[in-house]
Amino acid sequence: MRAPTEGFSRAGGCDAGRKPRIGVSCVRSAETWGCGGDLEEFHYVGRRYVDAVRKSGGIPLLLPVVEEEPVLASAVEEMTEAVDGLLLSGGGDVGGGTKGRRMAPTLFEQQPARYLFERELLLCARRKGMPVLGICRGFQMIVEVLGGRLAPGTVKGHRQLEAGDRASHGLVLYRGTEANRVLETERMRVNSFHVQSVAAVPEGFVVSGLSDDGVIEFIESSSAGFLWGVQFHPEEMYDVDEKARRLIDAFVEKAGAYGRPPSS
Repeated sequence: MRAPTEGFSRAGGCDAGRKPRIGVSCVRSAETWGCGGDLEEFHYVGRRYVDAVRKSGGIPLLLPVVEEEPVLASAVEEMTEAVDGLLLSGGGDVGGGTKGRRMAPTLFEQQPARYLFERELLLCARRKGMPVLGICRGFQMIVEVLGGRLAPGTVKGHRQLEAGDRASHGLVLYRGTEANRVLETERMRVNSFHVQSVAAVPEGFVVSGLSDDGVIEFIESSSAGFLWGVQFHPEEMYDVDEKARRLIDAFVEKAGAYGRPPSS
């Protein structure tokens, strides 16, 4: 936890009245749209991530990918000092690995610069004890970076054609998990836009929830404060599903507690 300060400063900390600042990781257009070289490049993230954080009482701050190795660690240190929580966003393309059980490219192969940047972000946030929420690819990043494992092939039936605010399958939350306690349910309906799945969770994590067909969809840390990963997209269902709102609310609330100086 940070040392108390008056107001907000670059060194961290905030007064009790400041809204929590949530760092939202971005995507590089060169790694998803194929543009680069002399063409203008963009850092971007889906609007609904930003909207959900804001509606839950946070201030979203976009974290652009830094790829220059000499300054990567220092840039990430500065970014994490400026925020109270880290949201690892989804997005990305597995390069057509959606048919059958063929081998899918790794997260690093899909977006190498983003992978190295988000890995540094995650490790730095974890060292600081900062609340972290990983969504879809962000969930898979948590698993892979912290010692878990993705399944080598692709998973069928988890890339819906319906809009993001429509649920496509059920999710069972295990009784006694933090997710079960916070969301106050053992069952929920979620959306689904992934073709890769998690085979093994990292040490120090527990599986909070499985899809109806047995895919790991929700994990939580059992030893490192608020560190959640979800395979679905609660930000897309924020306006239509109370449980999705409660999930984002819980993350932003934890970030607010992290950012407040300890009481004297």
